Amino acid sequence: MKKISVVVPCFNVSECLGRCMDHLVGQTIGIENIEIILVNDASTDGGATWEEIMQYESRYPDSIIAISLEENLRQGGARNVGISYASGEYLIFCDADDWLRLEALELLYSVARENDADVVEFRYKKVSEYTGQQLPLERGNEDYELNGISDEQRRILILGSESEFGLGCMTKMYRMSLIKEKEIRFAECLICEEPSFVMPVRLYETKHIYLDIVLYYYFQMPGSTMHSSWDSRKLDNARVWIILYEDLKKRGFLDKYPVELEYMFWSWGVGLTIRMLLYRKYVVQEEELTFLKEMILKYCPNIRLNPYLSKFGAKWNGILMGILDIEFTPDNIVDFNKNALEYLAGL
Repeated sequence: MKKISVVVPCFNVSECLGRCMDHLVGQTIGIENIEIILVNDASTDGGATWEEIMQYESRYPDSIIAISLEENLRQGGARNVGISYASGEYLIFCDADDWLRLEALELLYSVARENDADVVEFRYKKVSEYTGQQLPLERGNEDYELNGISDEQRRILILGSESEFGLGCMTKMYRMSLIKEKEIRFAECLICEEPSFVMPVRLYETKHIYLDIVLYYYFQMPGSTMHSSWDSRKLDNARVWIILYEDLKKRGFLDKYPVELEYMFWSWGVGLTIRMLLYRKYVVQEEELTFLKEMILKYCPNIRLNPYLSKFGAKWNGILMGILDIEFTPDNIVDFNKNALEYLAGL
């Protein structure tokens, strides 16, 4: 068994995959100890991405698995396929335009094994250029662990997603047996899919280690998902949270942590959808507001009574309540957008 499986979704990444792979095959833990699963997500670049993948597989046949999808499933679906092939002791994700520090996997594996951790979380850094040189190590002194996680600690983990505990999937290494046994998967064919995987993990894990160290570099490439047009994806974030809600309901977590998950659904499912649209210069239209209103009424009808509303951003929550309170006339929609933009501009 390999120590770590690394799943890399690949869509039209022939120009940047080499940078990511250089940092994976060069890991100090040793290429023989890792399994790299490259998933070609139905790329449309005339075979360039697949050719690049096949070159790496031929170079490292004992450590690289190459998979090609006929249908584009976006990152979530590609990662799900990768998970189905993964056989390592631990699991980690890396996007093809990003990279890990060369010592990352050795450090993470050592910490995970020494502490018998389900999840080891770490920091990331946004970068806009690549020089080929290893960036200076950034290390803080705020490492900590949650062990034998109690209900109260679980609530901290859930609500901590507002701050210290990120809902991104790439800044964590996971115990593979937990992922497989609990059948945890991503929402497919949508963007903003990562909470659909990370939140169930957070509700099942029993030992969480946080390392205050930058091990992952997120390259802000102009053509990437987060920088391309969202015209057909404006409500994907909300749809991901609906899928997540239904999944957590089936798993029984809504009965155990009802107000915490209700608040997360409100803040991340509804609130983040609005923020993302406004930050990207969209005007929130009646269609989107109607969708979100119906979503609130169905999935968090008692949100006004939620005890966390006053704790986290009372003014912003008040603006969001307008979705329930106002009639969607042209003037009211203009006022809603104006108030939300003014609030966000003041942050």
